[in-house]
Amino acid sequence: MTVFVPPVEKPISSKNVWNSSKNNEMFWIHGWGENYFDINEKGHIIVRPDRNGPTFDLYEMVQSLVQRGIDPPILFRFDGIIKDRIQRLCASFDGAIREFNYQNHYRPAFPIKVNQQKHVVDVIRNAGKDFLLGLEVGSKPELVGVLSIHNTDGALLLCNGYKDAEYIELALLSRKIGRRSIIIVEQFYELNLVLEIASKLGIDAEIGFRMKPSSKGSGIWATSGGDMAKFGLNIHEIIMGVEILKKAGKDHWLKLLHFHIGSQITSIVSIKKALREATRMYTELAKLCPSMSFFDTGGGLGVDYDGTRTSSDSSMNYSMEEYARDIVYAVGSACDEAHIPHPVIVSESGRAIVAHSSVLVTEVIDVAPILGPVGEMGPPPGNHELLGEMLNLYQTVTPKTCHEVLNDAYDLRHNILEQFIQGNISLAERGYAESAFRHLLARIRQLSKELKYVPSDIEKLDEKLLKMYFCNFSVFQSLPDSWAIKQLFPVMPIHRLNEEPKVRATIVDLTCDSDGKIDRFVHPKESAKYIHLHELDKTPYYLGIFLVGAYQETLGGLHNLFGDTNAVHIDMDEAGNWVFKHEIEGNSMSEVLRYVQYDSADLIERLRLSIEKALKEGRLTNEESAQLKKRFKEALEHYTYLVV
Repeated sequence: MTVFVPPVEKPISSKNVWNSSKNNEMFWIHGWGENYFDINEKGHIIVRPDRNGPTFDLYEMVQSLVQRGIDPPILFRFDGIIKDRIQRLCASFDGAIREFNYQNHYRPAFPIKVNQQKHVVDVIRNAGKDFLLGLEVGSKPELVGVLSIHNTDGALLLCNGYKDAEYIELALLSRKIGRRSIIIVEQFYELNLVLEIASKLGIDAEIGFRMKPSSKGSGIWATSGGDMAKFGLNIHEIIMGVEILKKAGKDHWLKLLHFHIGSQITSIVSIKKALREATRMYTELAKLCPSMSFFDTGGGLGVDYDGTRTSSDSSMNYSMEEYARDIVYAVGSACDEAHIPHPVIVSESGRAIVAHSSVLVTEVIDVAPILGPVGEMGPPPGNHELLGEMLNLYQTVTPKTCHEVLNDAYDLRHNILEQFIQGNISLAERGYAESAFRHLLARIRQLSKELKYVPSDIEKLDEKLLKMYFCNFSVFQSLPDSWAIKQLFPVMPIHRLNEEPKVRATIVDLTCDSDGKIDRFVHPKESAKYIHLHELDKTPYYLGIFLVGAYQETLGGLHNLFGDTNAVHIDMDEAGNWVFKHEIEGNSMSEVLRYVQYDSADLIERLRLSIEKALKEGRLTNEESAQLKKRFKEALEHYTYLVV
């Protein structure tokens, strides 16, 4: 555990003209940051884990880690943010319970599919002990992973997902060591399996039914609800389930109703609609089985990734507090009307708990330049008339003619390509033409700014005049949702924010895949197709990708065999200084190769045989063979990302 004592800050020069308000307008940090992230006077990103307390300088943390040999990309996990999110969620429900005189309490549950990393789960368990925070598992491996560590007395262990006999037996036996497991029946066959295994073991079960709501959510995961949803029992199956339990004399086992209409629900209207249906189902079941005592709203509480507070896919048009009030009011009102006791309310708000807690920091390693509107262009090589026409367009374009010239330029470029294919234009002439064309586009865009009205196809030139910033990370490993479902994640520099970022850019990763890029960015009004960044200088340039704590790590894939990044857990000591609680090394090359069945010892032996053959044939010296073996062995144990 490493404690960092921040240096005494030196006064910042008042000459800076670029300030935090302009940064907020450009990067919208006050919109999505939830007061966890801000910018200090040095122009560095700061992290405020409890939203009101001490701040940590993210750039200084990166520098400290690099000095001790922990290189970007680095995933920062801020344990204090997880604690604050749990406290805020519970406070939201507790406030609603007091407001509506609700006659029971709230229990949070964390679905570990959102982030199964043990260090993360441990932070969540410890932060949630006072709130009897439960864990939800959706598979047998997840159950095995948490069964022995989830030891908070009275906390729920919610068992979802497809189940076989082994899964159910483990869940039931866990009750013998003090776990309060509730087996949630999602497929009808599971009910008879529970009854059979419980009878064999002589263990009373606690059961929940997952209903399949007709109501759908909103956003990308809306199909999680509705009649064609993958999971859940329809009304007929629920009625049959109650009859089976009653016939077996086990209807008192039924304790919980669960429903789920999708992750990242963007509209509160969808939640209200689902609550009307689900609360009615609960009251009817409670009349049939008075043992009912838990109402599980599932997941869905959104995260405002773009800070717009709208119903767009990357946002939410409601607050955590509004979410809690609507649930408490709906459940309480329905139960009062039906004259049944108020149940314990459970929510599985995993995304809302962990998304804000993780930040990926990557280093820019190169920039693909664009050609700007230079003052003069030299004559073309050779004397082909088409090249002369392209030069003439560049020299004579004016604001009034820029739209017409743009059309002429596209036509001329096509003609030049045809002449090149036919062998009438040389490679050098083609290269000149492409260079002149790019310069011309930049000049047209520059001149168009003098127009009162700019045609849309000239405005679209901005997309062709972007620099590409190559960054040391893999989208497929660290941001799979950015690639797969076009999820927006806030991106911005973590330093130099007291300087105006003047470069319009997109971000590309290390993978050999054209989809390995970020080309949609958070903006106050609508997503932008570029981000403003600084020109590179001699110092390392770091970007932060924020709100990546939910789903991204486990969903990430080994595209090009780029593995897990380095990760560090940050917390605060009693003096208010930040502490590196855990340092977790990213995958080495031998680890990712082993995952795809390459054995390091076998690879080394095969290399040795190739070296011996090359030595015999005189293609390799003894010194070179030693160097090759040394480099190869070192590479196997090194980080899969570039060492800049």
